[in-house]
Formats: sequence, structure tokens, C-alpha cells
Amino acid sequence: MPQIENPAIGRGDSITSPPVIIALSGPDNVGKTTNIRLLSRRCGATVLDPLNVYDPRWPTATDLPAWWFETARVEEVVDVLACSYLARARAARSSPDPFVLVDRGITMLEASIIATIASRSGEPYPRAVEQAHRLLATYAEDISAARTAELEVHLLHHIDPHRGATRALAREQTVTSRYAAYQQMLNRHLAFIRDRDVIVVDDQSIMKVHDAICRHLRSHDLLVPPVAVIGRWTIALGGLSECGKSTAGDHLQHEHGFTRLKIGYLLDCGAARHGVTDVYALPAAEQAELLVLELDRYAAAHRHQPHFSIESLHSYDLAYELAKLLGSALTTVYLDVCPAVRRRRGTRGPADVDERDAVKRSRGADRIRDIADVVIDNNRSAVDLGHTLDRLIRGRFWPALRPRVVVPADLGLPEHLTEFLDRMLEMLTHPDSGVDLVAVTGSGARGEYRDGWSDLDVLIIAAPAALPRISDALRAGRNRLGNVKLGLTVITLGECRTGALTSRLLYTVAAIASGALPALWASPKLLLPAPDVPTVVTRTRHDGAAAAMDLRRILLCDPVDVRATYKAAALLAKIVLRCEGQTRPGDAEALEAFTELAGLPTPAVPPLDATAATALAGRVLTWWLTSLEAAA
Repeated sequence: MPQIENPAIGRGDSITSPPVIIALSGPDNVGKTTNIRLLSRRCGATVLDPLNVYDPRWPTATDLPAWWFETARVEEVVDVLACSYLARARAARSSPDPFVLVDRGITMLEASIIATIASRSGEPYPRAVEQAHRLLATYAEDISAARTAELEVHLLHHIDPHRGATRALAREQTVTSRYAAYQQMLNRHLAFIRDRDVIVVDDQSIMKVHDAICRHLRSHDLLVPPVAVIGRWTIALGGLSECGKSTAGDHLQHEHGFTRLKIGYLLDCGAARHGVTDVYALPAAEQAELLVLELDRYAAAHRHQPHFSIESLHSYDLAYELAKLLGSALTTVYLDVCPAVRRRRGTRGPADVDERDAVKRSRGADRIRDIADVVIDNNRSAVDLGHTLDRLIRGRFWPALRPRVVVPADLGLPEHLTEFLDRMLEMLTHPDSGVDLVAVTGSGARGEYRDGWSDLDVLIIAAPAALPRISDALRAGRNRLGNVKLGLTVITLGECRTGALTSRLLYTVAAIASGALPALWASPKLLLPAPDVPTVVTRTRHDGAAAAMDLRRILLCDPVDVRATYKAAALLAKIVLRCEGQTRPGDAEALEAFTELAGLPTPAVPPLDATAATALAGRVLTWWLTSLEAAA
């Protein structure tokens, strides 16, 4: 396909080919003008003048409704509309520019006339269609030529014409009965069009609709770039002075991999790119468009950066328009802090904070709270803010799932351990116990329990207030454990939701949430977050250092604790395997997979003697430490 230097949109055999005429059609308030403006700015296409420029008989905007629906004869309205459409079509075909955008394609001529006839005379739809065809017969040949020259894309509010008309009218400040009838008929006629390309707007964001338009144009061999920003998540940070926006942006960047961008920088870049002298003099909708287009360009150029944060959001109108453009791809976060705390935080004194607040309030920065998706009370510490943001991020990417529940007898454990678990559940599963989940983990959950070698590992998710009850349950059942070591871990649901856990616990929680490991009990309404694999792997790398240090400490003990040595070596092996994308929950299978990966001798199956256990652990530790030396 031949390339055309600027604009980015391209098609045809040569630069001298007739212009490509792209027409966006649809009922009122469906987004035609906005999408034409976006297309023009993204692709450099020329936008033709509105219809009233092409015929001097058009009345002023003030007189237009009365002329259209009351004073002018229908034949006059038809003639003015037809002459305007056809004059614009001739101008488009003769344009020296390779690509031309028009608001309302030729199909809208017939649709507007049908709706006008029906709303003025009360004619039923079939009669209005017949009359429109008769009135347009004089122009039929020119209309056909204009239609052939256009690539027309239809936008509909909704596939149901009645609901479509309701949405069109909802955006009008005043609605007369005649205009309402006009919209009903217009939407009815457009909904029946089957030979044109239709995109249903419904509740989609503006940029999602725009992406559908771009993808559709690409299907017609036009080199229109798809919209990159709607496939990413953007968090916009707002709030008054010293509320913690910079701290929040820093946390999102360093803890969650967000690319941190300044709103002022994006607006300045957009203004320079499109020749805007004063970007802040533009209407808020156009400011938001320039900002999103620059963000989209950045997203397209940095496809490996999945999330963005933009700050600082100081204008209510801009925040409102950004939400319309990006929809669910944007989360507006308002950091709410009382004046006294913000004054204390100000490094230049309380008066400076008050002065800056006055400017922000004049732009409606404080009112962003009313439309924010998330309002964070940031009156406390940076730790609180970080955990709140963690929970926001985890809630977006970690699905909340209902654990699979079994009874202790299903685990195949020795009878005395089953009795211990039954007694524990009896004491912990009351509605007011504060306990959310009880599960056996480790070999006992996988059917690999070995008497005399395995621990009984139990995970409990509970509120802090439940600790005395848990202690009582342990005391009541401890005599049933015999010589088995109980490995008990108690965490809170808050730690699960924020991800404030070690990699081992993150992996365990994910396994329980997904059903890979069963729970023995879960509170009736519990939905457990399932940590994603990349987060577990990232945390795993950090835990490798701690596992290596623990293994060295165990190796230095005298006498050697064979079992502890074996399990510590297995833990480090599991960490290495997770970093390699492998999951081996059992100790023996993890060590076997690790030695295969590392090219080491296959380990013996436990129980081992002290010499074999020490040798195995030494090989695992040496491999880990050698990898660090190689990195240096």
C-alpha cells in the first residue's frame, strides 16, 4: 500500500487520487462532532464547514427551529437541505486534501427530511418515507453520486430507536413536543438502516466509540491508528494543596509500575502539536481531548507500560470531561484531607496553603470530590495511604472468588489430626467469631502427609479481635496433635486484599481462592482475592534473599536438623522455580524440578540422613549464590 507522508491516515494509489471523504452520521448528541474533531487531530484530516455555509438561505441559529418546523414550507426546507448537502459533497470531492471529514453524511439528508415531515404533519412513518422520496426525486442522481463518494459511518445511541431518542433528548436543555417527535422518527429511520456501517454508542466512553470508528476505517484500508489508551488504566489524582497527590503518584510508580505523568505537561505538548496558543482558554471538553490524545500517543509509543497516573487534577470541568472520554479506563481519585492537617504539611506555612487552595477552588478542584470514583481519607500517615492505594490496585486486578470447601475427613489425614481440626472448627466457625476462613495447607492439603515427617500447616484468616478465640481453640485441641508440629499462620482479610503478604502466603491465598487448595470453612459471604502471577513472582524474588539466609543459618546448626534443612532447601527451590514460571507445591517435586533445571544430581527421596540433607541444601544454596555472583 503506498504511503502518504502526513497525515497518518492513508489509502489510494497516489497522492493525486480523489480525496477520501469520511462522513460520520447519526442522530443528535451521539458524538459526531467530537469524533470528527478527534479524527482530525489524530490523523490530520481536513474538516469541511457545516451545512449552513453552503447555502445563503439558512436562517440564523435563533430563527432556525421556527423556520425548520413551522414557518417555512416543507418544500423549501427540503430544497435548502438538499442543495447544502450536494454543494458540500462537490466541495469535498474537489478538495486538494487527501482526506476530508464531514459531519452528517448523505444518508442523513433523507433521514432528516423523513423526520421533519412526520413531526410537522403527523404523517405515519411509511407515508413520510414516500413523501420524502418524492420531494428528493429531483436530486436523485446527484444524491447517488454523493453517496458513492462517501465512506459513511453511522453512530446510534441505542439499537432500540425509542431508547435512542430518549438519550438524544436527555442532552438538550429544552425540548419541544415537535422536536421530540422529530428525534423519535429520526432514530426510528436510522435504526432500520442495514446497508451502512453502524456503531452503537450505548454506554461506551467517547474514546471507546472512537476506537471502534478507527478500527472500522482500518477495515476499509485506511491507515488510522487504533486507540491505545483505552487498553490501559489511568488514575487521575485530585485534591487541594498538600493532600498527598505527589506521595500517591510516587507510590503508584514505585510499588505498582504506573507511569507518572503531569497534566500540565500533556496539555502543553498537545497545544504545541496542534498550534493552540493558549490551551487553558479552550473549553474544558477540548482541553480534555488534547490531554487524552497526548496520553494516547504516549501509550502507543510505550506499549509495555500498562498503567498511567496523571496529576494534578485541579479543574472540575476537566475532570468531568476526562471521565466522559475515558470511561472505565479512568479512575479519578480524590485525596481528602482536613484544612488543619494540610496547613501543617505545608513547608512554606499555612498562609501559602490557603493561597494555593483559593486558586484551586476557583477552578472547582474541591468539587472533584463529588464526581470522583474513589475518595481517600488521607489525614493519617503515608503508610495508610499506601495500603489504601494497594487495595485499590489489587481490587482492579485480583478477582474475588468463593473458596472451595471440604470437611477435614476429606483430606485423608490421620484420625487424631482430623479430630483436632474438627474441634478447632467447632470453636471458630460461629457467626460472631471474627474468623473468615480456615484451611489446611502444605502436604496435608495435597494428600502427601507423611507421619513422622510432615507438619500440620493451618492457615486462618481472621480479624485481630479473633486471636483470643483462636488461642482457646488451640489450647482445647492441642492434646490431639500428639508429636505432630503445628504450623499455624493467622492473617487478616485486609492483608489479603492489599497484598501485604510474603510470596509464599500470596501463592497460598491464590491457590485457595482459585480452588486449587480447599478450605475447611469459609464465612458465608467471603470472596477471597486471588493474587495474580506477576505479583507473586515479583514478591518471590524478594523472598529469595530471606530464604537463602535462613538456609545458611540452619546449615550452621549443630547437630543438623535434617527435616528443617530439607524443607529450607525445598523452599529456596520453589522460589527459583516460581521465578522461572513453574509451580511445584510439594517439597520433593520442587527439589527434583530444581535439580533438573540447575543440572544437579537428582535428590534422594526423604527421609534423609544428615549428610545427604546437608549436601542437598548446600548444592541448592551454592546455585543461588553463584547466580548472584554471575549477575555482578
